[in-house]
Amino acid sequence: MTFGEKLRVYRNGAGKSLNVLAKESSCSKSYLSRLESGERRPSPEVAGHLDTVLGAGGALKAAARADRQPTTSLIVVTDPAVDEAAYSDALLRLRELGRRHSARMVLNMVRGTVANLDDDGVAAVTRVAAHLTEYASWMAQESGDTAEALHLIKATEVLARRGGARDLRAYALVRRAELLLADPRQAAALAAEVRGHRGVTSRIRGLAALTEAKALALTAPARAVEAALDAGATLLSRPGDDPGPFSVGPSTIADEAAATSGWTMFDLGRATDAVTQLSAAIDGSPSDGHRARGLLGARLARAHLDLGDLEQAGAVVRASLDMARRSGSASTLAELRLFGQDLRRWPGNPLAEGLRAEVATGLTVR
Repeated sequence: MTFGEKLRVYRNGAGKSLNVLAKESSCSKSYLSRLESGERRPSPEVAGHLDTVLGAGGALKAAARADRQPTTSLIVVTDPAVDEAAYSDALLRLRELGRRHSARMVLNMVRGTVANLDDDGVAAVTRVAAHLTEYASWMAQESGDTAEALHLIKATEVLARRGGARDLRAYALVRRAELLLADPRQAAALAAEVRGHRGVTSRIRGLAALTEAKALALTAPARAVEAALDAGATLLSRPGDDPGPFSVGPSTIADEAAATSGWTMFDLGRATDAVTQLSAAIDGSPSDGHRARGLLGARLARAHLDLGDLEQAGAVVRASLDMARRSGSASTLAELRLFGQDLRRWPGNPLAEGLRAEVATGLTVR
């Protein structure tokens, strides 16, 4: 019996529809359907994950091993054009998992997918590896390993150059700037370089401008930050070019300009503007975007604290803690620690002390 046949047997035996299994496993319904029909073969990580979800006791993992030919990878390799489309689907599934689950778990899955690629010099395969490596960098960052994230994003630049992926190569520089925000002047200069690059799409230049604004908010006058924010919003509002089988850049936050504006307004000490923009960005994000909603929520809670609204800050930070528990986001956890430090401005306040205890507990129980 093939993996697909066994998957259908165990799914039916558990009384689960494809819709239910898709929700429980964070795999798309269409992907599960293709697995059952034999159109797709699972990676070892996906097979193991489905085996656990359905309580198959290793039967699905064994079936996947039996199905796999010695040279078979996550996606059946045919011609380069088909590979790109197929791996685009795989990357989409990984991003869906990354919204909800532990970054470390997803990082291991991405690594497995990259390892299954045969680097035979075909540009399409190299572009695939570049996109997967960029996402691995993000998952490494969210796992709390900035050094590995930087290493992977530099590898992305090399692969993108070899594969002729111009926009991804430019976006890798934007990601490097984000990882270097601890050195805001260097980060701003790197992002500004990409923003001024006329050879890449408006979307990438817009994302560069927003990253530049984040860096400038830490050192520069407000007018410089506002100029970068305006440039980013304008560039992102322009009609986009066809991204091909892969999209480049963030995919969860619907309004990147509003999210970045809210983030930087807080750094500029404009808490009221921060609350307005961050609230709008969160409201416009998908409910399952735990990583993005958790991070923006943690900063929103800090903005409410700056306005002296401890009750609202508490309501928002509890939601953020819940998101952080699900995603294990290092970025969110770092912002929540800062929230706990901000609460020291209310010594002896029972509400503030209670919130500090909740946050401390939430940061240790994951």
